[in-house]
Amino acid sequence: MFDVFQSRTMSNHPHSHHEHEHAAPETPVDAGSQALAEALRSSFAIVKFAMVALVLVFLASGFFTVGPQEKAVILRFGKPVGEGDRALLGAGLHWSFPYPIDEYVKIPITEIQTIKSSVGWFAQTPDQELLGQIPPAGNSLNPAVDGYVLTGDGNIIHAKATLRYRISDPIRYIFNFTSASNLVQNALDNALLSTAARFKVDDILYHDIAGFREAVRRRTTELLNAEKAGVTVEQCTVVPLPPRQLTDAFANVLNAEINRDTVIQAAHTYENQITNQASANAASII
Repeated sequence: MFDVFQSRTMSNHPHSHHEHEHAAPETPVDAGSQALAEALRSSFAIVKFAMVALVLVFLASGFFTVGPQEKAVILRFGKPVGEGDRALLGAGLHWSFPYPIDEYVKIPITEIQTIKSSVGWFAQTPDQELLGQIPPAGNSLNPAVDGYVLTGDGNIIHAKATLRYRISDPIRYIFNFTSASNLVQNALDNALLSTAARFKVDDILYHDIAGFREAVRRRTTELLNAEKAGVTVEQCTVVPLPPRQLTDAFANVLNAEINRDTVIQAAHTYENQITNQASANAASII
C-alpha cells in the first residue's frame, strides 16, 4: 500500500525532482547596489578621517606660548592645576586640554599696570582728555556728572590720580579676588578722597602738591597691603584743579598771594638794606 501511495505521489509531481536538479542559479547583485555599497564604504572612510583630523586639531589647539615677561596658570574646570608657585608656568611653549576642560590665564608679572581715578574729576570725553582740553563749565557744579573732593578746610576742588603698579604675587592677584583691578581702583579712589580731606585747599593746589601726591600714594599702598593684593605700587601722579566755575576767583587769589609775597620780599630787602646801612653808620660813628 505504501508503494501505491508513493507511486501516486510521484505521479502527481512528475517534474519536482527534475526541477530541483535544474534550479536556477542565484541572481548576482546588480551594478547599482554594488556602486552604492562602494560609495558608503568611501563615505565611512572619509568620515573616519575627518573625525581623526578634528580630534588632532582639537588637541593641537591646547598649545599656547608664555612670553618672557609673563606667567601663566592653567585652570581645570575653574580650579588651578597645581598649588602655590607650582601652579605658575614660566616662559615657553605649554599644553593644556582645550576649552571647556582647561583654560589658561596669562599674567604680566613685569609689565606696568595703570589705573586711573576720576572720582574727583569732572565729566570729560576721551578726546578732550587726550588733548588736555577742559570742557566749558556750567552755571554750577552738577554732581550727577561732575566728581569732586572736599578739602580739610571745607573747599570743593577737582582732582584725578593715575597709579602705576606691577603684579608681585600672581597667585594672590588672580585667585584671592574676583577682580583685583577693581580692588586697586577702589583703593586709589579711597586714597584720593580721604587724603584730600586732610589737606588745606591752598596746599593741594599750590603750596604742597608733592606732599599731597605722596600722601595719596602712601594711603593707596597701605590699603593694598592690608588686603594682600599681591601688587607693588611703582608711581602715583595727582592732578588737582579748582572748580571750573571759580577758576578766575582762584586765579585772583593766587595773583594776590604772589603780589603779597613780592611786596613782603621787597620790604624785607629794604629792611636789610636800612639795617645794614644803620649798622655801618653806627660803627663809623663809634
